[in-house]
Amino acid sequence: MNVAVHLCRLSIASRRLLFPLLLSVLLSALSWLVVAPPTLAQESASEASLSPKLPSREEIESRLDERKPAEGETPSEGAQRDIDALNAALDAAQRLTAVREQLSRLETRVQEAPQELKRLQRELRDMQQTDQEESLDELEALSLEALEERRKEAQEALSGFQDRLAEVSARLLSAQTLPERAQQAIGEAMQRADENRRQLEELAAGQVAEDDPRRWQLRIERELAEQTLQLHQRELATNTRLRELDQEHRDLLERQVASQEARLTTLQGIIDRRRREESEQAIAEAVSDEAGGVIGHPVVRRAREINRTMSLELLRATDRANRLVREGLEVRRQFDRVRQLQRSLNEQIDAIRGSILLARILREQRQMLPRVEARRGLQDEIADLRLKQFELGRQRDQLREGEQLARQRIEEADAQASPALIDSLLALYQARRELVDQLEQAYGEMLSAAIDLQLNQQQLLATSQELRATIDEQLFWIPNTRPVGLAWLNHLPENLAMEWREGEWRTILPTNWRPPNARALFGLPVLLVALGLLAGQRRIREHLARLHQEVGLLKRDSQGHTPQAVALNALLALPGPLCVLALGLALLMGAEGMTRGIGHALLHLALAWAVIAWARNLLFQGGVATRHFYWPPSYAAALRRWLMWLGVALVPVLLIGPLARDAAIALNQRPLGLVLLLSGLLAMSLVMSKLILAHVPFFGVKLFRLIIGLVIALVPLVLAGLIIYGYEYTALSLLGRFVITLYLLGLWVLVEATVIRGLAVAARRLAYRRALARRRAQAQEGAEGSLEVVEEPPLDMEQVNQQSLRLSKLILLIGFILVLYLVWSDLLSVFSYLEQVTLIEPGEGQAAEAVASMVSVADIITALLVVVLTLMMARNLPGLLEVSVLSRLELKQGSAYAISSLLAYAIVGGGVVTALGTLGVSWSKLQWLVAALGVGLGFGLQEIFANFVSGLIILFERPVRIGDTITLGNLTGTVSKIRIRATTVTDFDRKEIIIPNKTFITDQLINWSLSDTVTRVVLSYGVAYGSDHRLVHRLLRQAADENARVLADPEPQVFFMSYGESTLDFELRIFVNSLGDRLFATDEINCRVGELFAEHGIDIAFNQLDVWLHRAGGETARVQHIATGSSVPAEHPPPGAGGDPGDLDGGDGDAGR
Repeated sequence: MNVAVHLCRLSIASRRLLFPLLLSVLLSALSWLVVAPPTLAQESASEASLSPKLPSREEIESRLDERKPAEGETPSEGAQRDIDALNAALDAAQRLTAVREQLSRLETRVQEAPQELKRLQRELRDMQQTDQEESLDELEALSLEALEERRKEAQEALSGFQDRLAEVSARLLSAQTLPERAQQAIGEAMQRADENRRQLEELAAGQVAEDDPRRWQLRIERELAEQTLQLHQRELATNTRLRELDQEHRDLLERQVASQEARLTTLQGIIDRRRREESEQAIAEAVSDEAGGVIGHPVVRRAREINRTMSLELLRATDRANRLVREGLEVRRQFDRVRQLQRSLNEQIDAIRGSILLARILREQRQMLPRVEARRGLQDEIADLRLKQFELGRQRDQLREGEQLARQRIEEADAQASPALIDSLLALYQARRELVDQLEQAYGEMLSAAIDLQLNQQQLLATSQELRATIDEQLFWIPNTRPVGLAWLNHLPENLAMEWREGEWRTILPTNWRPPNARALFGLPVLLVALGLLAGQRRIREHLARLHQEVGLLKRDSQGHTPQAVALNALLALPGPLCVLALGLALLMGAEGMTRGIGHALLHLALAWAVIAWARNLLFQGGVATRHFYWPPSYAAALRRWLMWLGVALVPVLLIGPLARDAAIALNQRPLGLVLLLSGLLAMSLVMSKLILAHVPFFGVKLFRLIIGLVIALVPLVLAGLIIYGYEYTALSLLGRFVITLYLLGLWVLVEATVIRGLAVAARRLAYRRALARRRAQAQEGAEGSLEVVEEPPLDMEQVNQQSLRLSKLILLIGFILVLYLVWSDLLSVFSYLEQVTLIEPGEGQAAEAVASMVSVADIITALLVVVLTLMMARNLPGLLEVSVLSRLELKQGSAYAISSLLAYAIVGGGVVTALGTLGVSWSKLQWLVAALGVGLGFGLQEIFANFVSGLIILFERPVRIGDTITLGNLTGTVSKIRIRATTVTDFDRKEIIIPNKTFITDQLINWSLSDTVTRVVLSYGVAYGSDHRLVHRLLRQAADENARVLADPEPQVFFMSYGESTLDFELRIFVNSLGDRLFATDEINCRVGELFAEHGIDIAFNQLDVWLHRAGGETARVQHIATGSSVPAEHPPPGAGGDPGDLDGGDGDAGR
């Protein structure tokens, strides 16, 4: 009902806009009626005289049955063409029948319109002159059951009137938008008729037979186009007359609905009063003085008190039942109105989709939606009513044995049972049983009413939310004002004059001021808080200065210094914003209309002022940013300067934006407001780009973050473009949430910097405690030194524990995403409209069947989000899992890396499958494509696939792991990375060598630390002949046992291996824990063996060479002595001289041989 009234008012208000369009459409239609119909009629007549009549449906079906092939046979190309033509002709014949019936109904309605209009006007006059409701005396004479029957009939009648009113309102809306739709349909029908006529002429020129199915199809389709054309012409010609009829019908139905609602209210009031009267009568009978002479007996008095309590309970139950019924009726009325509005909404959208008129209608319908709030405690009340019914049932069962209950109560009171006392109790119990019966009836009615109320309320909530979401979705995606262009410039003087006369700015003039009501005092406490903060600013600044001075001092600095400083800066920034907040609350709570909108805008402005002032306080020279976060002072100064300009740009945006959105102000008709808003958005974009680029000279370029920041800076320009193109509601809906998102981004940066500083302070204190522990340990061992503490410089941020930092950043990111979802959640539903925008439709053929369903814009966006999320998770989640979980488990070497790598592969695979599934890819239809692609890639990229599969084998079987020392051919090194295609090995020269994974599987590989890292080291020693064999054994074993790198199990072994040419050969076989201990153990043991041999006189044999020259006179001289060991003793005689054992063979070994 309200929708129809609104549409009528809207049509009157937009008469200036619709009248020229309607006039042009009517003139074109009349001219076409004058010229076109005779032409068509003549052509139709001439064709009818030259061609047979249209085939009937029976003829088409008979011909179709003749052409269909037998089961199992394939029709020829010509037969298939005829079958398709006959099917199309049959479908066109069915539509032609429907159009003719619709045209016949229209003609009948037009013919009956005068009489129907007179009847409706007469009934409306009769309803206005006479009261159709029953008289109160007549209703009072009815019983309660009859009244409830009348109420049920009235509800059914009201529902019927509302349904008919919805149908009439929908017809009125269709009549208002008929000229546009009819003009488009007439043009399409004429085009189809001309096309069919041209095709028929071509077939006639080709001497195609008259009974050819193609000619049947074209003749029927041409007749369908002409009948459709005639239908729309008649609708356009009779639109005014039928709309007048529907308006009268609507007025009559609105009157009938109002009459039925009044009748329902009257009936419910009488029913409530009748129920209460019956309850009071039952109470009077229950508490009547029928106890006779025993009225003062304690048992009787107790029974009377119980009856009186139950009587009062009956009155309360009756009142509660009546209240629930009234609430249920009110909820039902609201639900009927909302359902009626929902029925007409889709018709409105289909009728005037994309029109500015639709946007205006939807915005006003949105304001008309009831504010539905769920009744609290209704479910608990229903449960209590069920429990109460159970208790009443138990009481009724006790009262059935009245005499037994009376004797029991007398016995419990230790009284003497007398016939008079028992009779008095039986009378009271009988009255109580009647009260219990009436209470059961009252609670049953309450339960029924509560359940009906709950169901209706749930339906009302669901329908209202669905309707509101539909309206928001439509408003978001359609323009609600005309674009700013040449036409806007032409009307600029007129709009300026109107803004001067009727602009919203006049609301703030003193002439429009009104005394505020008492609710305006809600802003007073906020103002008092602001004054208190102003009075305490000096102490706040002193405390803040002390905190800044203690930052960096090891014994005074703490993790709480930064949060305290941030909070104190917030308190310093609050007084001004709180004053604006107090004014906004006063206007919002104590005013109405436009003033409330101004109050709401002031709330946004107060929040912006608080955030900007807080940020600027943090960026002061020597403040939190420079003192706590160690940001460069010039960088902080640049941020502070640009934040001031950002606050200036936000002023017009936050004042005009919320006001225009809440008050539904058309900004294209408010040039000054539009220019101020666009200027603010342009300034926001410029200042935000400066803020984003300010960090580049100080922190370098991080491309991804830079791109994201610049995209965010371009958002205000996008919003300005939406406003210019007429999408004001869309832009203003996004604007407020975008500004809050900016606040959250700033808060995220602040919290992240605070967390990083807290971790740095914690790491510094940990290092300090460890240093103290080492000093104490040294002092206990007697080391000299002092425990004097020297202040250390602040720890560099890069030295912060990386595990804690990554985990903290992840928690912050998750929290930011959750808060961001809360900000944007109420707008996410409008993006479901993108599911209706289809980009790819399932085609025909085997290749096209790979796409199982339509692909919309929403599917594309969802797939892109899945890809982005997959990349982020594959990049960060495995590392985070390794840092936070796997590193705390006792896993084998390389297991954590294998798990992380497999998790990354699984995430990528799941992301690909999900993205393709979102795009509607049918895997069952893609099997052949995947197989062919796999064969092609297998031949073309054989080595790549071999390395990939080998990488999976390495990760699953783990023949090599991260940190293993391997030997592959002539290469020995440590495995540092295992990738999909290749593995990186770092050799002992610190060179990184990339080895394809296939090599590890196909070539021989030595893994020194695969299952057992223990390796054997063999050391060989040659001692001089004549050495004590057992002493050498003992000394070598002693050197091995003394070395800490040598394992006791397996134990070291010493063997006398052989008698060499000049040495006695011994071997020392030891085992070390890892490959890294081999060289160190070898060096340490060799040094120790040399010391032990020297102490015990054991000579290590060596080869020696003596060169002697013999002259003719018999003189002999040693020219050179070459030896790799110790020098030859001086007493050793020259060869052949006296004392020589004989020759060179007599020396220590075979050096002279």
